[in-house]
Amino acid sequence: MLAVRSQRAFLFVCAATFGTYMAQGLLYPALPLYLTTELGTTKAMAGLVVSSLSIAGLSGRVWAGPVIDRRGRKPVILAGTALVAASGVGLALVGSVAGVLAMRLLQGLGGALGYSAAAAMVADLAPPEQRTRYLARFGVFFYVGFALGPWLAEALIGSFGFTSVWWAVVAFAGAGAVVASTLPETGGSAGTAAAGTAGTAAAAAARVGIRRRMFHPAAVPAGIVFLCVGVGWTAISSFLALYAREIGLGSSDGLFIVLSITVVAIRPFAGNLAERFGKIAVLVPSVALCTIAMTVLAAVRAPLPTYVALAMYGAGFSALFPVLFSIVVDRAPDRERATAMSSFNVFFDIGAPIGGYGVGALVDVGGFGLGFGVMAVFAAAGGLALLNVARSESEDDAPLDFPRRPPRQPRNPPRRQQAA
Repeated sequence: MLAVRSQRAFLFVCAATFGTYMAQGLLYPALPLYLTTELGTTKAMAGLVVSSLSIAGLSGRVWAGPVIDRRGRKPVILAGTALVAASGVGLALVGSVAGVLAMRLLQGLGGALGYSAAAAMVADLAPPEQRTRYLARFGVFFYVGFALGPWLAEALIGSFGFTSVWWAVVAFAGAGAVVASTLPETGGSAGTAAAGTAGTAAAAAARVGIRRRMFHPAAVPAGIVFLCVGVGWTAISSFLALYAREIGLGSSDGLFIVLSITVVAIRPFAGNLAERFGKIAVLVPSVALCTIAMTVLAAVRAPLPTYVALAMYGAGFSALFPVLFSIVVDRAPDRERATAMSSFNVFFDIGAPIGGYGVGALVDVGGFGLGFGVMAVFAAAGGLALLNVARSESEDDAPLDFPRRPPRQPRNPPRRQQAA
């Protein structure tokens, strides 16, 4: 078990993450409704704006991982929560599609920074043999915000309008920043004394190239699976509010709650199951559930099947993420832990425009049957990509401490050396 001080830090980093993602959860139903009803834009454009969260996240993660490894976790968590809070203020002030897009990009950057640093801190705090379990528990707080945020947003919109949602974003993200200010440092040069070996390794982290930041070798096999299945998550979160009204529901809050309650219920057990039965034994049925769920959403558009499909998708995605994440952490060298973890999330960011703008464009052309049907195909492709993950798991479990390129030597040595 974690020491008392580490347990307190773990709870506080989870609470700070909850504040940030409660703010994000508020925006999942609010933004597509605001964009299509108040600003009169298309579903494709609404999907682009909502999924631009991950476009900004991609740019943030590319350089954030090495910074987190060298400088520490806490300052990056604080910066991320502050940016999310600032975006809420911006939403209250702008009144155009371009302005909302700019604020969404700011949210994406803040969310990427805060989550990457918080996840790295959890990996530092957790005992290595229980890392999957603690990463799974950490993820619960994200989905609690995802569950409660849409419900609160629908209530605020109905009673006070969209502006009240924007200020609620400021309140929750600001509260997350206050909690984050009390966290200890566990990595980077500032956290060497507090974090011991992990801090020393992080302090010694060398600069890594852009290619390694985006596609770290420890993250690639698991990241491809995450991309294929994660596009469905983006599609659901971007269009569930509009989908709910198409199938005859007055709001999407019940659908979001079913999806998120399933995720929250399954997530704490995912780590235990993976540690007991093996990671591949959890990953295979998880991808299968996500594929079946997207197929049902595409083929049968009625309230009851939708609730069942969302519960299936929530169960599959809930177990999938922490197991894949722990594979990346286990395979990465300590000095590049945050870099590898950020690289893993880059794959989700790459797929997000497909699940946002791409699905929106398909829905505009052929309805939700076409849009969600393509997402089912992507999820099935994720099942094939599991073969590479299984192969990597069957190899040596030692961290993939890849050799670095040696420093370049001058072509023409000085004449003095040649003479010698």
